[in-house]
Amino acid sequence: MKTETFHVKNEAETIKIAENLAQTLKGGELILFDGDLGAGKTFFTGALCEALGVERRSVSSPTFVIMKKYQGKFTVYHWDFYRVSDIDELYIADFPEYLKSDNSITIVEWASMFRECWENYQPRIEISIAFGNGNDEREIRVSRF
Repeated sequence: MKTETFHVKNEAETIKIAENLAQTLKGGELILFDGDLGAGKTFFTGALCEALGVERRSVSSPTFVIMKKYQGKFTVYHWDFYRVSDIDELYIADFPEYLKSDNSITIVEWASMFRECWENYQPRIEISIAFGNGNDEREIRVSRF
């Protein structure tokens, strides 16, 4: 495991981190986000998807539909576990099947709600986003497994 921590002062710095991460992706990665409500999980996801060739305005939180699919350099499956009440819902939605494609990236917001679905998966990138001191400041921790 390798972990990096970034202290960002604004959205532009967050976008740069997402762009740098996008350049390292090869396909098959699982990217997991956690952080408080409004901390910037979906914003980071949007910046990451844009760096992968997805039109930014098409990226929004899949809170109510559980998963959205985008096409760019890779097929991106964007999941949100926030409103999932039971792990069986994820199996019914075929979450494990989406992890089998080497030419896709799977992104999950609120990932820690159902760790048992992914805790042994590799390659994975776990990202936690926490509020900083100012309105736009964030602490972003990126761990690669």
